[in-house]
Amino acid sequence: MTPADWAALEALRRFVGAYHDSTLDLARWMDLPRTDGTALGEIVWAEREHTPLSPARLSERLGLTSGATNAVVNRLEGLGLVCRSRESDDRRIVTLRATPTAQRRLEPFLEQARDRLPRVLAAYTPEEAELLARFLTDLVTALPSIDDASTSRSSRS
Repeated sequence: MTPADWAALEALRRFVGAYHDSTLDLARWMDLPRTDGTALGEIVWAEREHTPLSPARLSERLGLTSGATNAVVNRLEGLGLVCRSRESDDRRIVTLRATPTAQRRLEPFLEQARDRLPRVLAAYTPEEAELLARFLTDLVTALPSIDDASTSRSSRS
């Protein structure tokens, strides 16, 4: 790998660390345990992307069992920060949404990003942003996983 490759990966590593720190800050802002704050952040992000999460999808995002995720959602629901709804034609599918109370409490925290992100992104052309998105998407496919390691280990046996 070239020095530029290493620099790009190091910048990405720093971004991931800063993103993690930001989720911890969100949890502290909301006076929540880390996992609950992270869950609330994931629910809000998905909603803003118009792809609300199901509990199963939240479980995947958090890396928790379905039982642990249910406990997190129950706590958030008990605090009036999240509600479950059945919005699809298939009434068995549960959707998680942040309540207006959660949205109001989160607003001052999220306002910082709403002000800063457009300024940062404005420094790049749409083509550069597209290239960055492709780069990051490709990197995701290169990350190691336990499935890859298991396949490699069994082929050596």
